[in-house]
Amino acid sequence: MGDRNVDAAYTELTPDSWHQDEAGNYYIDCPECGSAASLLNVAKHGRCNGYLDQQESGTDLDGTAMDCTAKLWFELGYTADADAKMTDDAVAESTSDVETEDGVPAEGSPPGTNGTVDDG
Repeated sequence: MGDRNVDAAYTELTPDSWHQDEAGNYYIDCPECGSAASLLNVAKHGRCNGYLDQQESGTDLDGTAMDCTAKLWFELGYTADADAKMTDDAVAESTSDVETEDGVPAEGSPPGTNGTVDDG
């Protein structure tokens, strides 16, 4: 976890800051060395993938020396806005995404069933 008492550079992450690799893992570019900094490695180790690769013996990084010293962390900030109103788009989006454990929409019933479901 980050230490707010340290002089650190902060950056606000936008949707364009995030990338996804072939395995579906999310990462950002390390602000110091530019290598991938996966969400899990930053959360678990506080380091980018380039730093972690250089610590493993026998890892060849295409002959490029990685001298990354960056210690990374993610912070989530929020404020509660009591005056905020949900828009119609946000309400429709959140209710349509809600499902039960069986994957059946939480509201309504299948058309033509009059509210009954045949497990047949």
